[in-house]
Amino acid sequence: MQRILFTDDELWRAIAENTDAISALVHEQAELEAGVGTPEDPERTILIRSDAQKIDKFERQHRDFAGELRRRYP
Repeated sequence: MQRILFTDDELWRAIAENTDAISALVHEQAELEAGVGTPEDPERTILIRSDAQKIDKFERQHRDFAGELRRRYP
């Protein structure tokens, strides 16, 4: 794992922001999957895939930030 050069407060803030972003993306994805547009709509498929990739990115960051806090305070 790469060393993260944030203060503890910045790490906690980043974790909170990631949590909010993931919540918003999951909500958006649920709406898309519920049928906004037709199932064959290529834009809808692209948005769902894009949201999933963003969620993955935020989850990785969340794990890295939480891991850094655990490393600092075992």
